[in-house]
Amino acid sequence: MDDLDQHVRDHYAAFGEREAILAALQKRGIAVESLTPEHLSPFDQFHTGGALATERLAALLGPQTGDRVLDIGCGLGGPARMLAALKGCCVVGVDLAPHFVENAKFFTDLTRQSEHVSFHVASATSLPFPDASFDAAWHLHVSMNVADKKSMYREISRILKPGGTLAIHDPVRGDKGEVVFPVPWTPHPNMSYLVSAEDLKAEIANAGFQALEEADSTDDGLTWHKQLDAKRKKHQSAAAKIKSKPPSSLDIMTANHRANLSSGAVRICTLKVRKRL
Repeated sequence: MDDLDQHVRDHYAAFGEREAILAALQKRGIAVESLTPEHLSPFDQFHTGGALATERLAALLGPQTGDRVLDIGCGLGGPARMLAALKGCCVVGVDLAPHFVENAKFFTDLTRQSEHVSFHVASATSLPFPDASFDAAWHLHVSMNVADKKSMYREISRILKPGGTLAIHDPVRGDKGEVVFPVPWTPHPNMSYLVSAEDLKAEIANAGFQALEEADSTDDGLTWHKQLDAKRKKHQSAAAKIKSKPPSSLDIMTANHRANLSSGAVRICTLKVRKRL
């Protein structure tokens, strides 16, 4: 394991605490015996746009019932569970962080999806699967943590069948201003591997893919941030305002990410490509 892998694991160690999620579900009156991917969606979708972005990317990827799909950088497994529920496909998730994979399995057991959704600790640049063993793949907010994009997309191309599709929903470097740190994927500028949308597409094309569809989802992301703010204000009591706590590190990261999207320093790129035959 190299220093970058360890940095990524360390950074995400504070995300997705199991007991906190279970406590939040209980507070909402949701019994674990009847838990669904939708119930978990406020807690297991670590990307701009949340569950709605996942649903849109699932529609864009468009796997068939029974297809085998790889989810790179699966986190707590929220997108994988939602994709399987929406499309009836089998999803395999990989992530560098062992606690993410352990908790992804735990919550997938609770949603009764373990027969069709599984998880492994693995690097995106060295996938532990045979050639041409997946029909499709996707990743949501992953490439900005990967320095060696060439290896990642070559590995994704290798494990896909000819004609297999890849969909991504990732932050990219915009053409305005400087990126403000910390951000949700790293506190340090020297550990952020944002590239422009054009450079990202070039890496993907060089790995053997042809473009199918592309969209800039930045405005959707900003709308989502505004909706989150509105929900927070709605549920914030007068007493909480009086006894307000200083913002957490995650609050600061989220605010900076929103500011970066607003300034144009960061954009959100949504893309669908096909492995060449």
